[in-house]
Amino acid sequence: MTRVGCVPYLNAYPLVARTTLDVHYAVPTELPPLLANREVAAILVSSIVGLRTPSARVVRGACVGSNGPVFSVRLFSKVPIVEIRSLALDQSSMTSNTLAQILLKELYRVSPEAQPEPPNLEEMLAKHDAAILIGDNGMRAQGSGLHVMDLGEAWTSWTGLPFVWAMWLGGPDLTTEIAAHLIHARQDALNNMEPIIDEAVERFGFSEEVTRSYLCNTMTYDFDARHEAALRVFGEFALAHGVIAEMCMPEWVEGGLAV
Repeated sequence: MTRVGCVPYLNAYPLVARTTLDVHYAVPTELPPLLANREVAAILVSSIVGLRTPSARVVRGACVGSNGPVFSVRLFSKVPIVEIRSLALDQSSMTSNTLAQILLKELYRVSPEAQPEPPNLEEMLAKHDAAILIGDNGMRAQGSGLHVMDLGEAWTSWTGLPFVWAMWLGGPDLTTEIAAHLIHARQDALNNMEPIIDEAVERFGFSEEVTRSYLCNTMTYDFDARHEAALRVFGEFALAHGVIAEMCMPEWVEGGLAV
């Protein structure tokens, strides 16, 4: 059976809930080695990986995206954002950490010292002015008394574009048939969201109201020309900030055809 790797977060669940492939769950930083070792045919991984991987193949028809507030990727700060001097990065993240540092530099003209830390907000803020949390940890974190920046909201307000958080990425083992299956699995889930929501409530532990709103109103799962434009703009900023040495726009695989 074909195996794929996926992040273990609520936001990714509609992309894998109806797949018949074997799904291996791991945090974003643990997925690329699985692909490099050809232990999986594709990974649903941080978009920055696709931008810095030569000859990457990416499924065009499915992604984890947002077009405004995302709620699950947030910066929490003890001080006003313009005063941040030290930043705890979520050690399980790649794209979100990069986006946070771009936004801080471009919008607030601050470049804090950044250090990866385990995703525990209290412990992160005991050592740093601010912290990034992603995924389910980012949703559950309480920002009472803190300065909070939703990275999805900040990006879309600034650029007018959606943001691509994760994509299906592969190498030679990502065939057009697998890509077509992943696109179909996404559409099957989106066409039948009620059981997906029920399953997600039980699986991830959020309330029905929060789960429904998040999956149906906050996250987006298609990938169109605006998403491609957003990915390119993000890559250009990552290149300008020295996060990637060169920008590698991937080869798109869509519905049975490589383009």
